[in-house]
Amino acid sequence: MKRYNKHRFLWRMMGWMVFGCLFLTCSVQAAADHSVVYSEKNISYGGKVFTIQYIEVDIKDPALKIKPVIAQGGIGQVEDFQAMIERNGAVAAVNGTFFNAYEKDPGIRYPNGLLIADGQVIHSGKNQSLAIDLNKEAVIEQWDMTLRAHVVQGGIQEDNQDYTFTVWGVNKYFGIEAIDQVIVYTSDFGHKSIAFPNGSKVVVKNGIITEITEKEVQIPEDGFVIFVGRAEGNIRYLLPNLHVGDKVKLQSTILNVDTQKRSNAAEWLSAIGVGPKLLTAGQVDVDGERDGFTDPKITKSAAARSFVGINQEGKLVMGTTSAATMPQLAGVLLELGVTDAMNMDGGASAALYADGKVVRPAGRLLSNAWIVQKLDKPEVQIFVNGQYVHEYQGFIDGETTMAPFRGIFERMDAEFEWDNETRTLSARKDEIALKLYPDQLTAYVNEEPIILDRAPVILEGHIYIPLRFVVQTLGASVEWDQELYRASITVP
Repeated sequence: MKRYNKHRFLWRMMGWMVFGCLFLTCSVQAAADHSVVYSEKNISYGGKVFTIQYIEVDIKDPALKIKPVIAQGGIGQVEDFQAMIERNGAVAAVNGTFFNAYEKDPGIRYPNGLLIADGQVIHSGKNQSLAIDLNKEAVIEQWDMTLRAHVVQGGIQEDNQDYTFTVWGVNKYFGIEAIDQVIVYTSDFGHKSIAFPNGSKVVVKNGIITEITEKEVQIPEDGFVIFVGRAEGNIRYLLPNLHVGDKVKLQSTILNVDTQKRSNAAEWLSAIGVGPKLLTAGQVDVDGERDGFTDPKITKSAAARSFVGINQEGKLVMGTTSAATMPQLAGVLLELGVTDAMNMDGGASAALYADGKVVRPAGRLLSNAWIVQKLDKPEVQIFVNGQYVHEYQGFIDGETTMAPFRGIFERMDAEFEWDNETRTLSARKDEIALKLYPDQLTAYVNEEPIILDRAPVILEGHIYIPLRFVVQTLGASVEWDQELYRASITVP
């Protein structure tokens, strides 16, 4: 290990003082009124007049967060639309994807479409999908998601000890007869324990298998459960490759069916899969069969409709209309200036929230919704060597960006340790040893005290650190993107 150079550290401190005027000291701008605008219009199309209620949303506004939400209790449960919106603190919302609305058991009214929030898969699916990428640009694409679990046996990375298997889906259940199903259940699932018969439950906490059993198990908050059906192939080939102590990492692949381009869930801020598609690049593009719809209630009949789309300015548009067929809805949205659009669940599910009230109530309890939140503290995207830290987002406190330590330290290959007894977060990289203390302004760099602008804090069980100070102390550099509220860290 190299000897610590005190003079070099002092020069680095001077750099902080100068750089602080340029990096991460921007004032937080609250979401302006024009960032979320509600309107109502009557539009003539094809000899008929349609009433359309819609909301335009500036996706780029750093004080806004757009994402899908699920009913209280989790996947499979249903909830009153207004209660769902108020519980999530939304300023705007539309009902979401189709779900098993007519299922008698209210605990298994599962959604049919894909749901992604903060780069995490809430529910898997194959659908036309509205998605917002890391550059805060919206697209509507035909997605096919696949998932695989990568196992490192014994927790030691060796080629002959790796094992990978396909996962059918996330937070789904295909019934007792599907004995070959392999499903991942997260804390978003509506049942907090997994007791399905005819299968083994593999409990994974913090990426490590902690239990393999056929008994009922709890879904850990810091992990997931893999349900492995009792098919002969699973018993012979899959289960023998899983052991307590093995490391498990889930990997998602999203295929754009039209372009064949691949991505993963962590490359997207949020997404919701529904359909059919209505518009593509300013042209009517309705094909129910292509998008997996055969029910005439959707493909041919006129009914109250909900939709999401993108207008000529790149803003998100979401709303509801009076009774319309899919081609009629596409034509109305084209008249409205929307260039790309997708149908959402409609009929009795059609619902819209704007200006602090429900402007169109749902006719039944709902499984999910697509919402817009206004944040008190705009979130900051963190990248390390081009890799998005999707697990948690940073935020700005005064003129200091606070960021989750774990995702950053792991990607910087810095050693770190949390001592709960002394409430000390220690980190080391090369010759630099750093100590931080929640709620204390004094940090220590190689045992020398440094006064911080903001103290580390613990929020919802996670430690947030002053990003600029910590990153530069450990020898990395940072760039700030004001438009995207993005801090990009480069580690040499």
